[in-house]
Amino acid sequence: MKHNRGMHKWGMLLSASVLVMCAVLVSHAQAQPAKRGQAVTPLSQPHTPKQVMSQHTDDLRTLMQALYELHPEELAKSTQVGAREMTEWVFDGKAGWRFDAIRRTQQDQAIALIFDPEYTGDHILALVVGLETLLFHAYGGKNEYEIPAQMDEQAVAQAVCQMQGLQKRLQDDAAQAGVFNQAASQQLIQQTLQTIIQRSSGKYASQQSANFNC
Repeated sequence: MKHNRGMHKWGMLLSASVLVMCAVLVSHAQAQPAKRGQAVTPLSQPHTPKQVMSQHTDDLRTLMQALYELHPEELAKSTQVGAREMTEWVFDGKAGWRFDAIRRTQQDQAIALIFDPEYTGDHILALVVGLETLLFHAYGGKNEYEIPAQMDEQAVAQAVCQMQGLQKRLQDDAAQAGVFNQAASQQLIQQTLQTIIQRSSGKYASQQSANFNC
């Protein structure tokens, strides 16, 4: 009886070991990189225009707060609160993306203020509001949350061209860009614009058939 019980116990241990080994092998196989020719889709890859726009918005939030921390003198033109609080207030949507401090302008009109020598207001607010409204209008929305399921490729292509034009102008006319002529500001803005341009052009989005040649 003892011998049988021992054999039974040994059999159970062996079975458990086999199961563990199988689980390890399966896990290892799943972790291996795909073979050449196999497509790999990252889990974080956005698949809808709304998801893509959400990532654009997150990038612009980060940019705005970073620029305000870099240029507190611009923040002081709009408010006495901190960079984070100001950024949250701008993006909470209660103002409907119409701000008196930038003459209630949006899209390219707001962006143009940063190159206007007569404009002495908050250049960071003008830049970020201009870009955010340019993008969600291009994606067919009234704001960053109400984005339709179908993307207007021509509208997005036009927005991409406008952002590429902004990249070039910031480089060529740095002296006219106010606080954005500093190297640290230029780097933050250019990196953010490049990320948004690549994503809009289909590098991360599912709509990869759009022709975004300007």
